[in-house]
Amino acid sequence: MAEGYEFEEFADMAVEELRSFIDTEQQIVTEEHNLVDKLYSWDYIFQHLDERLPKNSKLHKLTSEISVSLIEIRELVRTGELQGLRIYHEEKALLDVLEKDVEHKSWRAVKQDTEWEEDIEKQAVRLHKDELKALHSGFISLMRLMKSKINPALKDLTVSNEKQKFKITEEYYFLQIYKFTRAYERIFRHLWRKEKTLLRKLKKIV
Repeated sequence: MAEGYEFEEFADMAVEELRSFIDTEQQIVTEEHNLVDKLYSWDYIFQHLDERLPKNSKLHKLTSEISVSLIEIRELVRTGELQGLRIYHEEKALLDVLEKDVEHKSWRAVKQDTEWEEDIEKQAVRLHKDELKALHSGFISLMRLMKSKINPALKDLTVSNEKQKFKITEEYYFLQIYKFTRAYERIFRHLWRKEKTLLRKLKKIV
């Protein structure tokens, strides 16, 4: 770790934490997880970029813009209408209804039922397609912001690159953020399409 960077170790831990739940190269979920926890872990990356980048530089300003966008998504799933959003395994009964080629068919997004009694463990309800579409829009907007101001194709996005291979370390962290955003954009796009397919099939069954 470079001397003088207080948050570098924490930033690297945040990257590893994310990669234990999401395959950012293949853009797939690998384990159940609470989305807001993952969004909080990226604070360390922004803090590290803040201490690395010259103040008032274009990249420093971009870091602030990305951070604000992620905070907006985080607040939506922390206190807003998507409170407590988690990625869970899909129910087996519904898996049997879906076609084999539905992408991310094994996963579902759920949230807390905010009308559930406070003294009882909050009930989890699955997100409907409009909620998934809204969340997908947040990630695609963030991805477009980054794509317009940096070159995300610094390395092959389908492979994992070690930080030591980057001549400019900041590029490594920007690439990790971009991969994270890109993965969730695809995941929620698939879950949105899956809910539409599932709703259509269940209507036919009824």
